[in-house]
Amino acid sequence: MKKLLLAALSALLLAACGGETVSLTVDDATYRAPLVNGGVGVAYFAITSTIADRIVGVTSPEADNVEIHTSSESNGMAAMQKLDSVDLPAGERVIFGPGGLHLMVFGPHTQPANATFPIQITLESGRVETISFRGAAGGR
Repeated sequence: MKKLLLAALSALLLAACGGETVSLTVDDATYRAPLVNGGVGVAYFAITSTIADRIVGVTSPEADNVEIHTSSESNGMAAMQKLDSVDLPAGERVIFGPGGLHLMVFGPHTQPANATFPIQITLESGRVETISFRGAAGGR
């Protein structure tokens, strides 16, 4: 009887969740350290979520602060704006790259050569994921 009840409860929970596997795919995670001490670093990546979600926070144990920014151009003038969140439509790849969405890394701690740079993203769904960004040429 207990096995039947457990199986029924498991089936009910799976049905309530839509029976889908929730996953997050991150590609091309690259971190560019500032060229000088005290400068600002930048992180780029591409992210795909199997469910509609939203990035609502970014942090790193290796920096004072991390912010989501977007770049734009209007009438020949470049501008950058801080964002509080970024939508992740189900199954769509969202790109954080030069000239668009990106992460600004303020007060990054000095990293040894060839070290990865960890950044945690907090999602509206409650998930918290740590992305290991690889260092790129041109940083310190």
